[in-house]
Amino acid sequence: MYLGRLVRASFIDAMDSEYVQTALLKGLSDRRILFRHALPNAIAASLPAAGLVAAITITGVVVVEEVYSYPGLGTAVVSAVNAHDLPVMQACILVLATTYYLFNLLADVFAAMTRTR
Repeated sequence: MYLGRLVRASFIDAMDSEYVQTALLKGLSDRRILFRHALPNAIAASLPAAGLVAAITITGVVVVEEVYSYPGLGTAVVSAVNAHDLPVMQACILVLATTYYLFNLLADVFAAMTRTR
């Protein structure tokens, strides 16, 4: 819900900007204005938030797996904590932290790519 509102607000800001007004005055089609001018700028503003939401969702696997008794990385973390198994706990947390970092890095790279167009 948060991400949808953010994309909507970014898109409304992009549609109210001067470059969209200039494109309208030049006589460009609505489709070209939307996909060439407004959409890339609206997405560029919301990509970092999307990366953060994806990273939090992936690292929230611990809770979901424990609640629904799915075998996986989250279950391994909980059982390692209960058994005081430090190497397994460190490895699982390292995998989750790396995943979190990579999602944020990808979001920043994609946001930078859309800004440079």
